[in-house]
Amino acid sequence: MTNKLFNRTKRTAWKLASNAKMLSEFLRDYRRYAALSTPSSKDELSKLKGRQLECQVTKDYHRIEKGLSISKPKRPFGLDPKQRLDIALSDSRNGIPGQSPEYLSYADSALEALELWNLNEKIDPAVSPSGSTLPKFEIDQSQLQAFFTSRRSIRSFDPDRALDLDVVRQAIRLAGHAPSVCNRQSWKTHLYTEQADIEKLLSHQSGNRGFGHTARGLLVVTADARLFSGSGERNQRWVDGGLFAMSIVWAMHGLGINSCMLNWSKGNSASEALRRDSGIAPQEDIIVMIALGYAMPDHRVARSPRRPVTEIFRHH
Repeated sequence: MTNKLFNRTKRTAWKLASNAKMLSEFLRDYRRYAALSTPSSKDELSKLKGRQLECQVTKDYHRIEKGLSISKPKRPFGLDPKQRLDIALSDSRNGIPGQSPEYLSYADSALEALELWNLNEKIDPAVSPSGSTLPKFEIDQSQLQAFFTSRRSIRSFDPDRALDLDVVRQAIRLAGHAPSVCNRQSWKTHLYTEQADIEKLLSHQSGNRGFGHTARGLLVVTADARLFSGSGERNQRWVDGGLFAMSIVWAMHGLGINSCMLNWSKGNSASEALRRDSGIAPQEDIIVMIALGYAMPDHRVARSPRRPVTEIFRHH
């Protein structure tokens, strides 16, 4: 009876401690997001600066772009985003000549396009270009099948082949076409190629044991918390960051660089420690690490069976 009571008490204590730790992490997440994210109140618009101003301005000028891209735009439309842009930009239009951030010019051109539509029912092709003018691309189905099924996580990299940094940059550029909420593109990438740096940073991540030291490069993908606003976007950093990270991996695969995603399922203290050791700014959230290199000729991969489409697809 004593042992049963002891075990029950032990399980209860463990559960309470686990729940307390989870609550502590939630509270730290809340305080961090509340401090860094863009205020969503209209009363705060004229006070926004830097990245927070960029967040609100980008959100609203992209609303205008989207409105002009549908088949039958309302007319007139866009009163709310126009009002918010006028408020948010009221102190920003008189910036240092030649040094205004590019997103301000995007906002101005979107407002001009909105006026052109509302007054004259004409679409500005620079703000809402015709789809017929965009590059057309089709890929053979067998090639598409081969591309997706041939990409595997590599855990045995060739120590004698250094990364081609030009190819890495090309992959990052291509991945920058990934979708993001209101086109805010909050992501950043940090590449480390010195062996000492790679091993130091990988010491914070527990899923690379036995092979992490063979990577010829380590990419840390982050998202800037200042480019999100309101409670509804509290998790969007990881959605947008994940889309970007996967796009990087596909681009690397297409360009001949092998990779292995290393998840960052860590608490706030671990993220703070990684930011300190990596030189990553405090406002950036860690999304994922990606080990990079070229596979050894005799490498093996995990079997990693796929779920059948009947399990992951449902037509409602």
